Amino acid sequence: MARRARVATLAAWRRSAIARMTRSRAATLRLLARIPEAELLRPRTQGAWSVKDVLAHVAAWEEEGTRRLRLLARGQGHRMVWYETMADADRYNARVVRAARRTPLRAMLRRLARARGGLVAALRRVPVRAIGDPSPGLPVTRWLREFAWTHEAGHRREIRAWWQRMRA
Repeated sequence: MARRARVATLAAWRRSAIARMTRSRAATLRLLARIPEAELLRPRTQGAWSVKDVLAHVAAWEEEGTRRLRLLARGQGHRMVWYETMADADRYNARVVRAARRTPLRAMLRRLARARGGLVAALRRVPVRAIGDPSPGLPVTRWLREFAWTHEAGHRREIRAWWQRMRA
């Protein structure tokens, strides 16, 4: 009976995660719709990045999350690679943003949509028990939120604060 309850809890977590991802992306798109395209492309508004660079960064982490979920779905969670230090993650971030610099905004928005769609689809394919399995390093219930909604929400707060300062 406890096993059945655990599976039900994980299935509910997955449904909640998908709902959170959906709400988070909708909030991000509503914010972006209020900002003129030229401002989304303006360099160095988000530290060293433009808003479009932030979108590339978010999409890249979601694509990485999708790769990890696909490994889990195939029973290969042991092949997941975890960044050991923030310096490793910073190098990854710099590489993915640099690679996307020439991508037009509309194409970046399509990539962002594909990345989120891929992440949701991959999560749906992961066996429920695998969602709570810590053996790949961390269970999905611990790391996915950072790859999806909390990460995006943090950047959305920064973008909103910048835009409010710009309009003041």
